[in-house]
Amino acid sequence: MALQQKLNSKVWNILTGTFFTRTALFMSTPFLAIFLTNQKDLPILHSGYILSMNPLINVLFGGFGGGLADRFSLKKIIGCVPIAWGTVFILFYFADSFWQFLLLSCLNGLCYSIFEPASKKVLSTQTLPENRLLVFNLRYTAINLGAFIGPLLSLLFNMKMTLFPYVILGIFYILYGISTWFFFRDLSEVTAPKQQKKHYSLRRAFSMLRKDHVFLLLLAGMSFSFFGYSQLNATVSQFMANTVTLTNGIQLYSTLLSLNGIIILVTQFAILRWIASWNPFNVVLASNLLIGISFLSLIHSTSYTLLLLFIVLYSLGELLIGARFDTLVDELATEESKGLYFGCSESVKIGTICGPIIGTLLLEQFGLESGLPVFGLLCLITITGAGLIYLAKLKHSRGDIRN
Repeated sequence: MALQQKLNSKVWNILTGTFFTRTALFMSTPFLAIFLTNQKDLPILHSGYILSMNPLINVLFGGFGGGLADRFSLKKIIGCVPIAWGTVFILFYFADSFWQFLLLSCLNGLCYSIFEPASKKVLSTQTLPENRLLVFNLRYTAINLGAFIGPLLSLLFNMKMTLFPYVILGIFYILYGISTWFFFRDLSEVTAPKQQKKHYSLRRAFSMLRKDHVFLLLLAGMSFSFFGYSQLNATVSQFMANTVTLTNGIQLYSTLLSLNGIIILVTQFAILRWIASWNPFNVVLASNLLIGISFLSLIHSTSYTLLLLFIVLYSLGELLIGARFDTLVDELATEESKGLYFGCSESVKIGTICGPIIGTLLLEQFGLESGLPVFGLLCLITITGAGLIYLAKLKHSRGDIRN
């Protein structure tokens, strides 16, 4: 069956919008910290507070936003939130103080927490079960293409020292929101019936979720995977840029980043076909082990071969997360609680909050020339998640899902 026939216009609207908005997002947000410190003269610590607000709000309000997707009209959420979100991005251009940037970063995270579970629920409910793995991988592809093209456009148009890309980003989101009102004008079949809404309550939904030990163990394990995932842009970058064992560490790190994107884009669908018959728990378990073991290659970072081995293992681990995690969450959720499950899955970003902090502390404790203790410990911490994911798999195989 042709790809166009497998996915309807609503799904294509979400996927296309994801590509354009993520391209604009990666054209702007990677350079925010540089802009805040170099152009606004904010202390590095204050810039860190601003950047950390987004994932923190995702963790705190992800479940709440997902609950809204189950309780209220999806059409209104995916139509109104991008317009509000786009306005927030445009306001970044006019912000001038630490508190203004901090507030906008919080609002950015809140919009994400509400919109993302709703959009994932649409992708799930508007796609046949046998095509959901494909559609979530297409979404992941759109995000990766945006991550690859966005920074290149920013450098091409020399926008790294201005917040004007945030205006472009805001306009894209507003147009995206307007487009959803056209494509989703007949969206009624995926919203909850009135009788179901009457008996639905967030308190009851969260109470049921607390009893889903499989899902909770999965989230706990994946938090460690995201702990390891966060090290590429934190500990690894600082180590390679500052260690005396590498004479051209910054250039090598830039090369590794490019290879990361290329490996994922080139191998994604071949890997997808290969793992199609795998148990989904085995896929996310393998992703954790690949990311954790990859850090062992950095113990002797003077070898270019080992650096290449690191980025290959790391990229494959990242790819397996993107290829299967959202689909696994979708499979574990009941039809009436998909939004809540997608929203609560954002709690794995606890790992991305803790990862850079712990990695930096390890560098300060052992020094920039001590690869063995730093990356050895990062490996051990990361693969701790494999045990939790394995326990989730065992409980699921026994049918011990909500008891």
